[in-house]
Amino acid sequence: MRILTTREYDHWINRLRNREAKFRIIRYFKRLQDGASITGDFKLVRPRVIEVRFDFGPGYRVYLTQEGEDLLLLLIGGDKSTQNRDIDRAAALAREWRGGGN
Repeated sequence: MRILTTREYDHWINRLRNREAKFRIIRYFKRLQDGASITGDFKLVRPRVIEVRFDFGPGYRVYLTQEGEDLLLLLIGGDKSTQNRDIDRAAALAREWRGGGN
């Protein structure tokens, strides 16, 4: 699986101070890149936007969109305190990436 990231996701993960959490999140997506399936605590939160929740730290979340079976785009990351704003932004980023469509 190919995994791409947005600047917003890169900015979030690079600024994440909790090094253990950062490592675990990166490792999760590395396993997907190596062929594993999305597992754990995840759900569709908007059309074509998936929230992956991590059960450590302050409730980290990563929002992504999937294109076919071979491409994931990591849109944005956050935690429980920014969840609603992050979902709105992830949906907008997914639309932009698809050229304004759904």
